[in-house]
Amino acid sequence: MYSDKHSSGINMELSVKAKKNLAALINSPGVKRISVSGEGEPLNNYHVFHEILKLSKGGKAFEFITSGFYPHDKLENFYNETNALTELNGDTCNIRLSTDHHHIEKIKHRPHGFTVNYFFDRQPAKLSFSFRSIDSDREFTRKYLIDELKKWNLDGDLKYESILEDSLVVNGSAFGIDYKNLVYPAVETAGEFLDLQDYIAAIEIKVGKRFTLGSLNKHPESNGLDLTIKPNGDVFLYGLECERLGNIHFDSICWKNLELYVKETPLFKLLYTKPFTELINKISGDLRVPQLIKKVNNPYWLIKEMAHHDGLLENLVFYD
Repeated sequence: MYSDKHSSGINMELSVKAKKNLAALINSPGVKRISVSGEGEPLNNYHVFHEILKLSKGGKAFEFITSGFYPHDKLENFYNETNALTELNGDTCNIRLSTDHHHIEKIKHRPHGFTVNYFFDRQPAKLSFSFRSIDSDREFTRKYLIDELKKWNLDGDLKYESILEDSLVVNGSAFGIDYKNLVYPAVETAGEFLDLQDYIAAIEIKVGKRFTLGSLNKHPESNGLDLTIKPNGDVFLYGLECERLGNIHFDSICWKNLELYVKETPLFKLLYTKPFTELINKISGDLRVPQLIKKVNNPYWLIKEMAHHDGLLENLVFYD
């Protein structure tokens, strides 16, 4: 969405061609979720998010991942506008607020308690709210949320759901807390730190089946394509950014062609259909593999790293 604070970043803008492509992708019957997040802070470019919402013909679940750094009055306006657009189209939108050391230390206007208070005060018909952490210090997130609620005269209880999930229960309503595994962990990292094998095992318990790349759906539903679109419009399969599939500003992008491409490309088909740990175990004899696993600690980032090392991704197909 936005990354112009990076040296090579640009704002995402939607050309006529881009809107046509996105509308076709969003309104495809098989699409379950449209998630809007970085690169960067999407609130800095929220007008494009609202343009994306307007492309929907209804019945879609949107997600907006943000630090929520706005002053509260401006954040309230954003919530109101987003709720009005989703209600107009018959969609829903979950706004997920980052709730960890990395993000909170940079935020002057803390949005978390305000947001829960907004939920009860305004009762938006089509908005829901949840929290996320990319930090291993989960006790920080839990204590922070309870303390922020108290500033708004709200009491919250924490309910443990799994190693990857908590619920924050306030006045009978539950707000999910999603914990992502730490990428590129430092040696001295503390907290509830999972290594790659344990992280994948936790995901498998959560979805009730083996982990593969792609869009994970709970058993018995099959998994699907997980598409990512960069701020400049480049299109990739999420986690498989070793090969660009097109650009929404210049190419015609449709699910049918993407599905066919995955089926006909041995590496992509393999990663989308075979259990990830089984594939990695087959090439673990290459000393580069355990070193990369320890370095990145995330299955999607592992594939990105392997793409920069000659022969590693090709060996997945060779040994299958």
